[in-house]
Amino acid sequence: MQALQAHFSVVDDLLAEAERGRLRSRGGFLVENSGRIGPLVELLSAKLSHPNEFQAVSLAGSFANRLEESWACGKSFGGNFGDVAGGFPLPSDNPVLTRDPHWEQWLLHAENVAKAKGVPAPLVASLIGAVGEMQDNVYEHSGAARTGLIAYAVTDRTFEFVVADRGMGVLKTLHQNPQYAHLPDAGVALTQAIRPGVSRFPAVSGRGQGFVQLCRSMVTHRVELRFRSGDHALTLCPTDNPLDGHQRQTHTSALAGLSISAIWRAETP
Repeated sequence: MQALQAHFSVVDDLLAEAERGRLRSRGGFLVENSGRIGPLVELLSAKLSHPNEFQAVSLAGSFANRLEESWACGKSFGGNFGDVAGGFPLPSDNPVLTRDPHWEQWLLHAENVAKAKGVPAPLVASLIGAVGEMQDNVYEHSGAARTGLIAYAVTDRTFEFVVADRGMGVLKTLHQNPQYAHLPDAGVALTQAIRPGVSRFPAVSGRGQGFVQLCRSMVTHRVELRFRSGDHALTLCPTDNPLDGHQRQTHTSALAGLSISAIWRAETP
């Protein structure tokens, strides 16, 4: 069995082989922890999209397997004493609007464990606030809220969260607005989606600020953001102005829905 690390590029290579119907015939792969949960969530989404091909892929480590089981059965984990990582599959109804106590406790635990690990309090507030914004986005725009998943992981030097769904994706969402019906692909759609006022709703509605608020809340905190939807990914690197600063777009294998990964890394001493 070939061992691989769970990096974004590795996940994309596996997905490309699955799309061509060649992954299963290549033998077994064991995907090991890379220190990131963003690639892991994208891998799990790929497995759900190509279950037969991904029978050739196994996951190493208890967290990866618990996260896979959590997304499959709709049961959260990682909200108990001592937990430093977890996953919360989204229910049919928005847990913020229903004031779901289980959701509130899970999110509070993620906030507290980050602070206990020494992550700066303003950063924790920004990231937790962003989680709320992005999970709301799943209900507003994905068309498939029950496919949503939120995950977090905290170490002594990093704080990462991921919000993902397997819904219609950014391109189809923006195509619902006649103003953006001309957008040719997911890459252009992602670039547009992080701009102020861009949404499937008319501009006069005042909607389409979620991604902008997310980006602006990260600017002073050394946070890297990655948006993946359809066959493109857009990475915003830490900078003074991520909306006009260093952006890196890549063409990827197609993956349903939208995945947003945010990671903060402590400065090297």
